Parts: sequence; structure tokens; C-alpha cells
Amino acid sequence: MRQGSACAVLALLLAVGIEHAWADGHFLYSTINWERASTENYDVTFTIRSSWTKSYSGWPANFNFSHPLLLRGYKTPTLTLIGDGPNATSTFLNLNVDAMRELGEPYGDWIEGETHYTHSFSGPGKYTAAFTGCCVAGSPGEVDFNLESAVELMDDEPAFSPRLLVLPKVHVAPGGSFTVPAVHPKGTLDAASYRWSIPRPVPGFSVAADDGIVIVAGNVQHGDYNLYLEVAVLDEEGLVTESVSSVHLQIVVLSPGSAPTLSAIGGEQFDATMDQIYSFRTGFPVHIMVNVQRTFEGSTLAMRHTSALPLPLTTSFDAVAGVLSLAWDKPCVGQAVEGVLCFAAMELPHALNVSSQMCLHIAIDEDEGPAFAAELEFLDSEPGSSLTWIMGRERAFAINVEDAAVMDRVASLELSSNTSLPMGSMLEPAHLAGNTGRRVFRWMPLMTAGGGHYQLCFEAKDTPGVTYERCRLGQRSSMKCVTIAVTACKYAVRPQESMSDVAALFNTDWVQMWALNPMINSPDTEVGYQADLAAKGAVLNTGHHYTVGSGDYVAAVAYKFGTTVKFLINLNAQLAGMADNAPLVQGSTLCVIPNSCLRD
Repeated sequence: MRQGSACAVLALLLAVGIEHAWADGHFLYSTINWERASTENYDVTFTIRSSWTKSYSGWPANFNFSHPLLLRGYKTPTLTLIGDGPNATSTFLNLNVDAMRELGEPYGDWIEGETHYTHSFSGPGKYTAAFTGCCVAGSPGEVDFNLESAVELMDDEPAFSPRLLVLPKVHVAPGGSFTVPAVHPKGTLDAASYRWSIPRPVPGFSVAADDGIVIVAGNVQHGDYNLYLEVAVLDEEGLVTESVSSVHLQIVVLSPGSAPTLSAIGGEQFDATMDQIYSFRTGFPVHIMVNVQRTFEGSTLAMRHTSALPLPLTTSFDAVAGVLSLAWDKPCVGQAVEGVLCFAAMELPHALNVSSQMCLHIAIDEDEGPAFAAELEFLDSEPGSSLTWIMGRERAFAINVEDAAVMDRVASLELSSNTSLPMGSMLEPAHLAGNTGRRVFRWMPLMTAGGGHYQLCFEAKDTPGVTYERCRLGQRSSMKCVTIAVTACKYAVRPQESMSDVAALFNTDWVQMWALNPMINSPDTEVGYQADLAAKGAVLNTGHHYTVGSGDYVAAVAYKFGTTVKFLINLNAQLAGMADNAPLVQGSTLCVIPNSCLRD
């Protein structure tokens, strides 16, 4: 496990009241993370995402930014690998540019992209990768940048450090907050698997360790700040590992009410931030709308966003109406994916009017059949939700299903083809309504059901609400099985049932039945035809429990207690279908009613 000082070299730079100019540097922001390339060796691929001023004089003249760009600087941007013998350094780092803007934006002119670097380590490590250089844009003097990523390649440790998604420059009002989302390098969301921290505390800034919410205190002054965050992967026990990523980001603290505001439609708010959580299903169109509220009438709106990798969303922005639309017309079955998109709105030409960052956490799950409720809905007055039932007592439960794709319809809710109803039970007609279904099962176990286990398997099928050719065809189904165990040697007295009645049900007499229930002092009055029968629903013993011994078989046990194989099976449903000479499991329990009169 990593120690608290493992990344002590990580710096947190703070600069207050910086003018909005980039003349003194060209570095805007960066993140660094890694992923193990193979479990058969110790190859690791590092990903550095960074942003730089496009007008930097060190770039080649008339350079075509559609080609990889060799990173340059007053101090050459360098990746240094520490801990695997002599430090390995690389100063030939190419930036694959995937986004850029021209002069006139609040960010200035900038380019953004990724650098990938693969290295073969000699063993599981612990290692450190440091991305360093100079100089930070907008900072007075020569301010270096220094990001680190911790690497450990033990088999029981994570094989990656998280990718961090954030805008190159985050605008926020005093007392506001924003998130720094962490995702798997391939895009999987799992916030519970990470731990956020600020290595060196900065007055007025804090981060929630469990969900990456950066909080800006209400007394923080207007100005530009450079903030360094670290995110570690947690192991299965919730302990911090040596798999660490970091981000150097710039924060602009604005005066309250001086920036446009964003509002997303139809999502679920994430904590106290502006972030929204969305859930969709394959086979259905994805459509999200975000509204922008101007602060200046007639101003020109623009949007800035991070990559939504791996979400293939189409984005469009209506600058007049102030509406951002995100869409995916046809996520097909097999294209389930998760991802994050972070963005901000800006008003031009007002250079400082940029909204706070909003992130959309979007999950597109595989469209499946209707989902059964985890718990059965018991409909009788019996306490609890046990599936251990007693002969003579009616029980009932409802089984409920719901299709998570609200446009789908539950088409059927039936017993599966390999399931038959227990004798005397009843399955009410299914009630289907839209994407939900419900069905009620009732049963009073018969006197021959004791000792048996009865499995009921229910199958639900849906009808797709949207059908795409070669994408979403046919029904989807799901199944849920429940097993009812009927207790042997126990019977619940029904209304106006006498002890003689109960004895007759089990092919014995009231004297034998009374002997099995010594707690009853007066069988004629305690179990009888009284209207206010106190014994109604009371449980009577209907036999003795016999523990099967070595060498016992069905006919031998019947003979031992002076009864027949048929009668023994009537008391023990689990013996149904067994041959007379079938061996019994030693130590198991049978219900028996001795009858010496029938013995040869």
C-alpha cells in the first residue's frame, strides 16, 4: 500500500490576482494516468492529456496542427520514470491535437490533446512517473508544472490509475463547487473506487475524498488559482493503493452572479453540485438538453467541453436559444457504455463571463428483460417473509416485475414451461400495465405436502417500445425462481376443525393426536367448534421426528413403525418417487406416526 508521503513531491501552486494574459507561459493544464498493457509482463502505457496556448512562439512556424506536435517549452516538457534503476527520461513527447480554439475566447487561444508513452518496467515496482516543464500560462515569472502518477503492478493491485476529466480552466463563484470526475481509462464509472485529495492544503479550497467535489470557500477572493489534485484507486477493502493519477488545473474565482448559468433537463442531481446523472438503455435514443441563461442581453454564447470518451454522442449548440443538445440516435444492443462529459458556457465578448463547470455522468446500460423485484410481496397476515410454510395454513404472495426501459411493455408473466403448480394452489391472472407486471400465488399446503420443497419459476417477457432494424428485435425475457419448503409433522388448525378431524386427515385417531400434543389439556374444548376458538390457526404436531440411521431405506423405516410405504410417503413428500428399497440419507429427518397394530 502507498504511504501518505509517497507523492510528497507533488506541488500545489497558488497565484492570486493574475491578469488574463498568457505571455509568460504556455502551459494551461494537464492530467496523467496509466494502464497496464498486459498481465504477462510489466508494460505500462501512460496517457498525458494537456492544453497549451496555440500562439506560443516555440511552436514551428506554419505548423499543421492536424499532425502530432512535439512538445516544447522554456524547460522542455519531460516524462521521467523513477524507481526502476537509473531514472528514464523522455523529452520527445508528441501531442496528438484533438481540439483547439482561436483568439477571442476567455481561455485565450489554445490547443489540447493527448500524449501516449509505453514503458517496460523490470518488475511490479513501486514507481513514479513525473511530467514536468515550464511555464504555467498567466503566472508571474517562471512557474514550473509538475504532475506525478504512482505505479504499482502487483497482481492483487489495480492495473490502472484513473483518467481525470476536467476543463482546462474552471470558473466558479465563492461558495461554489464543482467535481473532478475519475473514470477507468476505458471509460467505466465507479466513483466508490477512488479517493480524492489535495496533497498540500490551500486556504479556501477543499475536496470531498469520496466523490471528488471541490469546494471553494465563500471568502475566497476573485482571481486565478492553480490547483493540484491527486486521485488514488482503492482496493477491495477500501484502502488506498499505489495507483495514483493527478491533475494540474486552473481555477478562476468570479464575482457571484457575473456568469451565465446552466440547467440540465431530466437528470438526477449529483450531490450539491450542478452535475447531473443520466441512465439510458440500448435500443432507445439518447437525448439530453442543457439550457444556458445569459447575464447580458444579446451576448454571443459559446460552449467548451471535454471529451465524452467513450460516448459517441452528437453535440449541437444553438447559440441564439442557448440550448445544448446531446444525442445518440441508436445505441444498439451490445453497445452499453458509461462516460462523463464536462462543459461550461461563455458569453462573448465578455472575457470573464464563463459559467461554472457542469458534468453529465451518462450510463447506457444493456437493455434486458423485465427485472423481478428482489423481495416477494407477502399478502397474508403472517409475520415476516418466510418461504417455510405449514400444512393447513393459506399463504399468498405477489411477484412483481418492472422493465427499466420505460418505453418497453411487459407482455407476459407466466410460470416457466418446466414448472408445475403444487396440488391445491392457485395462480391468479397476471396484471400487466405498461412496463410493469404483477401476479399473485396462493396455496394452502395439503396434508401430503409436508417435508416437500416446491420450486416455482416465473418468466417475464417484454415487447420492445422501439424497434431498430438489425439492432433491437424481438422479446427479452428474465426468470425468477422461488422455493417453498413445507414443514413436516406440523399442521395449522383451520376454523371449526376438531382434533378428531385433524387426526382423520393423517389417518390416525384423536387419542394418538392428543398424545402428540401434550400441551392440550382438553381436546374437546380447546380444539372444537367454538366460534371464538382460541386454537384457530394454532399449530399441532402430527407425528414424531425420526433421525435416519445407517442402512435405513424406505420400506425398512415403514416396517419399523408399523406403517406402510404409502403412508410414510404421505407424511414425507420428499420421499415421493423413491423405490421401496431406496437408501435414505443418514442423519436426515422423517415424520412418522407409529402404529404397532399394523405391524406383522
